[in-house]
Amino acid sequence: MELEWAGIPTVCIVHHELRESAGAIARISGHPDYPMITVDYPWIPTATWSEAEIAELAGALAPVVRDRLLGADQASMP
Repeated sequence: MELEWAGIPTVCIVHHELRESAGAIARISGHPDYPMITVDYPWIPTATWSEAEIAELAGALAPVVRDRLLGADQASMP
């Protein structure tokens, strides 16, 4: 959020299990509707992933992140 406040477009990526905590932080910061891209299982919340899993997730998220930065509204990974 601080980068957004500085005029730098950002994308928040959060695991489904941590979505409520991230949402609470956004609310406390005065941004209750802060947009987040949510990933879910099989990606575990602790992000202890193999190189192959990282590459697969990055490949899946890249178009979603691009769309978010360009203004399309997508809240979850396909």
